[in-house]
Amino acid sequence: MKKNLLKRLTLFLSLLYFIITIGSLYNNTNAIALTASNSNLLSKYITIYVEKPDNWNDIWLWYDSDLSTPSWNTTTLKTPPGDMTKYRDSWYKKTITNTDKIQFLFNDGTWSKKLQNNGVDFTTTQDIWISKNGSLSYTDPVGDLSVTSIRISSSNSLNVGETTILNSYITYSDGSEKQQSVNWTINDPALATLSNNTGISTNLTALKEGTATITAYIDNIKITKDITINALSSNFIKVYLKSPWSSAKIYYWSTVPSAPAVSWPGVNMISENDGWYSYTFNGSTSTNLIFNNGSGSQTPDLSITSGTWYYYNNTWTDKDPRIDTSAPDITASPQPGKFEDTILKVKLTSKDNSDLNPKIYYTTDLTNPTTNSTLYTEEISLNKDATIKAIAIDKSGNISSIYTLEYLLNRDATPPTVTASPSSGRYLAAQNVTFAVTDNKDSSPSLYFTTDGSKPELTEKYLYKGQKIYIDKDTNIYTIAVDSSGNKIENHYIYNIGEAKYTDFREETIYFVMTTRFYDGDSSNNVHSWDDKTAGNPDSDPAWRGDFKGLTDKLDYIKALGFSAIWVTPPVKNASGYDYHGYHAINHSEIDPRYKTKYDNSAEESYQKFINAAHAKGMKVIQDIVLNHTSNFGEENLFPMFKRLDPAGLNETASTALSKIENGKLPSNYDSLSPALQYSSRINAMKEDSSDTNHIYHHEKTLDWEGYTCQTGQIAGDCVDLNTENPTVSNYLTDAYSKYINMGVDSFRIDTVKHISRLTFNNEFIPEFKTVGGEDFYIFGEVCTRVRDVWNRGIPALSAPFYTWKESKTYPWGDRLTNESSALKAYNDNLNVSTQPTSSNAFLKGNDYVTPDYSMRSGLDVIDFPMHWNFANARDAFRVAVEGDSYYNDATWNVTYVDSHDYAPDTAPENQRFALGQDVWAENLSLMFTFRGIPTLYYGSEIEFQKGKPIDVGPNAPLSQTGRAYFGNNIEGTVQTTDFGVYSNATGTMAETLNHPLAKHINRLNRLRRAIPALQKGAYSVKDISGDGMSYKRRFTDESSGVDSFALVTISGNATFNNIPNGKYVDSITGQVINVTNGTLNATCNGKGNLRVFVLDLPGNPAPGKIGEDTKYIY
Repeated sequence: MKKNLLKRLTLFLSLLYFIITIGSLYNNTNAIALTASNSNLLSKYITIYVEKPDNWNDIWLWYDSDLSTPSWNTTTLKTPPGDMTKYRDSWYKKTITNTDKIQFLFNDGTWSKKLQNNGVDFTTTQDIWISKNGSLSYTDPVGDLSVTSIRISSSNSLNVGETTILNSYITYSDGSEKQQSVNWTINDPALATLSNNTGISTNLTALKEGTATITAYIDNIKITKDITINALSSNFIKVYLKSPWSSAKIYYWSTVPSAPAVSWPGVNMISENDGWYSYTFNGSTSTNLIFNNGSGSQTPDLSITSGTWYYYNNTWTDKDPRIDTSAPDITASPQPGKFEDTILKVKLTSKDNSDLNPKIYYTTDLTNPTTNSTLYTEEISLNKDATIKAIAIDKSGNISSIYTLEYLLNRDATPPTVTASPSSGRYLAAQNVTFAVTDNKDSSPSLYFTTDGSKPELTEKYLYKGQKIYIDKDTNIYTIAVDSSGNKIENHYIYNIGEAKYTDFREETIYFVMTTRFYDGDSSNNVHSWDDKTAGNPDSDPAWRGDFKGLTDKLDYIKALGFSAIWVTPPVKNASGYDYHGYHAINHSEIDPRYKTKYDNSAEESYQKFINAAHAKGMKVIQDIVLNHTSNFGEENLFPMFKRLDPAGLNETASTALSKIENGKLPSNYDSLSPALQYSSRINAMKEDSSDTNHIYHHEKTLDWEGYTCQTGQIAGDCVDLNTENPTVSNYLTDAYSKYINMGVDSFRIDTVKHISRLTFNNEFIPEFKTVGGEDFYIFGEVCTRVRDVWNRGIPALSAPFYTWKESKTYPWGDRLTNESSALKAYNDNLNVSTQPTSSNAFLKGNDYVTPDYSMRSGLDVIDFPMHWNFANARDAFRVAVEGDSYYNDATWNVTYVDSHDYAPDTAPENQRFALGQDVWAENLSLMFTFRGIPTLYYGSEIEFQKGKPIDVGPNAPLSQTGRAYFGNNIEGTVQTTDFGVYSNATGTMAETLNHPLAKHINRLNRLRRAIPALQKGAYSVKDISGDGMSYKRRFTDESSGVDSFALVTISGNATFNNIPNGKYVDSITGQVINVTNGTLNATCNGKGNLRVFVLDLPGNPAPGKIGEDTKYIY
């Protein structure tokens, strides 16, 4: 009886299993599970065909072809497909060999949410077709495809002398359409010419008035299209617009000769296909106009004269951007030069503006290459000295210039190694310094040096002969080591003797660089991020491209602009698919090995050389640090799951870059899991109580930006929140980053401050860093509040001013549980704006400077996010500062910027490199450099670099198409500097960049600020001032040094300053002198971004007079 019951129960469960399986198939819209079987059709391989379901981005095929040892394999299909082969439009296939039966199913990539609910395996024993709705077939449901029609896409008319593009689109018997090559003919070659007779497109150039009939055909299918060619009067204007909208209108006025008036928003433009629109003013020689979409979006006021013009990327051009006239370029890896290898493989890569795969032809016999030369298909193997000459050609027929690449093999290419004893750094007592020089070939390489920071000559006078160099004061030893093969290396060794003496950081101005995207000083250490292929970053522009060698090489460029401090993105060891920016740390205590160049023994040495070189030029180094989180691959010291390996070459994958640590934190089958499941297993290890038993990470599961859980949860998938209330974590982080203070870093910028409790900063990080770096060690942080008000949605504890204050009460602090409880209590105690303290530290008392009260200052200053978010209009930024500065402990320490690597100002728009007018930039900068705060510029903004491009899109587009593009091409060349902002002999593209209107504007503002202490450190007041400018008075007084600096500033307008001290005032812009006898000064200032800075001439503090030369915006 028991056996019968057991059989019935088994049968019932089997039936229930089958019903659940069928229900899953038809009810789950995000997963397809399929079965088929035919035991009479066994074979050694089986092909699975699948049609991608609507609204699916990916298809994941899970299968097991060896049923004796069940083990899932996976193939991921994407566009373009991965391991599967494209069968036809929307159809893919996968052939599994050496099998006669397969278990399989599909999902859309969200395994953890969908696939795990199916709980079943499915089988087939023969080829099978699965349509997007889940129906099965054992024969091709579509059959052979045939061409049914052709469509020509082009404008319907054009004017004599113009060119238009004709594109062909083929429709197939299954209803799909794609662009494919056809044959092209024209009825009358006297009317117009075609650039080519076969291809997916051709360019038609109009020669004379008439109707040109174009025919496109393939096999026996053809289509014709008539294109009207219009004659133009001798005077005409034709404008083309690449519209960012779905339609386009044109509004015009003041047309010469006059044209019929139109009312706003104007008239419709003619569609030219592919987002282009045109409009013709026949008989006109000039006009003013605005392009718009009729719904509130528009361009600025524009003007244009006779001819054919194209408005593209916010500028006019007379070249048709639709017609490709740009030739490809070629890069070689490794670059030409000397090599110690006896066999060398050279990889050539060609990059083009429109062709993804331009062809390369080359020779190695010194003859010039042509299209009849060898086609490049694989790496060129060299076993002796060789010269490679190469050209590239794109699909439009554009041919590059000849690239000549000379490789010398079996040569000594390694420079000597120099070791200083003791190493450079700070010492309390005098030191005797000696140098040891070694080389791989030369037994006695030479070393030349100076002790005043100047470059030594390679002569007997500067030769080092083994002597001790006595150092009893701050000294910069500049060395050049040379071996017998001529290889040389230059180094700075900076020795500081005695206690550190930090200057007031408000005297500095900051240039912010993303190191990997700034300048490439050594291409041999370039490396792709794992997601570079997805992003489309070519070998010529890998994500990891710039380095500290490159940044060191361009210090004089930054100094020529006038900046005295350099903020670098986090240099510590990172691990993620797109970690070139440095914010995904896997080891906070080491420099990322991808920064090591061929000139360094280690990445740490490369960073140390940069710090030393910056100090040698009188510049400060600001290191960006991350205390809030690690990457989702753990932390090598705190929570080891992986070891980040040194790069082995240009291309890396997660499997080659990381070595899994076998310590039980990850499942034993981790390596065979899908990427999604691997991620889930890592997150589970880091955020579950059962696995992270020491609570290294916060275990909050939500991702939050505005609420208490933003301090205990993740901000993103690549950023796993460290439990900074855990003493184990905070002690490790303070020790790790103290190392960099000891290396000579002058300041920290702290990332994601809002996501850490202020109580933790006040009890742990700030006092510890100040202990190591000194009380004047400058620390500022990012409190990201994307609102236009000072208070972030009315929550003080998540607002920028909040972090500048010490705690107003005492909370228990000690172990993890106590600290977590106190952090929550402190947060809840600070949810009311009315309870927050205020300060007058940033304000003058009348005309007098008052020594600030810093008894409640936390020591953590902030980026001025409210000003940043309002900088679409300088007056808005000025207003929010004046209204909110009393909530900061001292707003004169705020760091100010217009845009950054994350955001532009609100409505600028925020997700693009600053896209508003150049005069808006100029006005913002004039305010930023003369108002309170420490001005900061993001790399490239001095030339409106990548204006209007998306700031960051992750690996969804090449970096070259974003605000994080490589800047190095704009600063090739050299420049000589004698002081900050004072330079000569600029060469190359660097000279052009330094001559840009904004670069010159910034240079003059930097020089103004450095010459006037009131603009650096002064408190301010807007009282007793009238006029239409942004106007204020500033003063800084320091009796101990005898400094008393008083300045009156007005920007973009006139101002009357009342009740000011009488005396002689000198304008630092024009040199104008005004003697005030009645307490009133009238300043006249015209022009957006222009300014006046009247400085009171005082005994011992004379007014500097006119500073710098007039520029486009300052005059």
